[in-house]
Amino acid sequence: MPHTIHRTCAVLIALITVLASGCKPAAEAGPIGTPAKPAEERGSVMTDSVNYMHERSTKYTLYDLSQTPPVAVGGAIVDRLATGGGKGCCLALPKVWRPGMKVRLEWHESDRTTVYEEHTRDLEIPRYDAPADLYVVFYPNHEVELVISAAEPGHPEWRGRIKKTPWEQCVETNGRKPCKAALPKQFDTNAKGVCTYFKQEKRPDGDLNCQALMNQCMTDYEDEPFCRSILWGEYKK
Repeated sequence: MPHTIHRTCAVLIALITVLASGCKPAAEAGPIGTPAKPAEERGSVMTDSVNYMHERSTKYTLYDLSQTPPVAVGGAIVDRLATGGGKGCCLALPKVWRPGMKVRLEWHESDRTTVYEEHTRDLEIPRYDAPADLYVVFYPNHEVELVISAAEPGHPEWRGRIKKTPWEQCVETNGRKPCKAALPKQFDTNAKGVCTYFKQEKRPDGDLNCQALMNQCMTDYEDEPFCRSILWGEYKK
């Protein structure tokens, strides 16, 4: 009989201890003698892209591989020599970097006439001191890099392997003319075929005006075939 009383008391004491502890879920408790592991703190960051190619633009999608199935967290059409600014949303990064975090990049490149084959690559998120925007950086020969950075190329705190902007790097490597020709061109649509119009109308100041427009176009774009196609193309009212 005394042994039964002792066992009953032991059970009651154990029950009172559990209730006094607040009945914490078992998932929060670690092995006996170790503290509970806190939930991982995360911060939301934007995705962005940089393109060091002057001959090809690219279209990409970025997937977060920490989720099942992988979820798209960014993507864009990136112009030649683009320097960032096409923000996408969003990716949750731990406050403290840990190895093994990966994203999947799917992309294809294109020039003015051809869309090339698609590429897929799983990339590990690089080490960082604090969460910041995740940049996908495209280089010639299908090379890509992930960069965690609060700054863009050209800024002293940019963390990519090339510190210059795509424009600066292109001019240093290839010279100014091919880099200028690679930039997106936005010419006044009112000038389309204007020299053709002047010639048809036999304007006395036509040649002088066309030369001035040609000089301005070449200053802006350094691309003679493009400028001639604009100024001497078909004129439409």
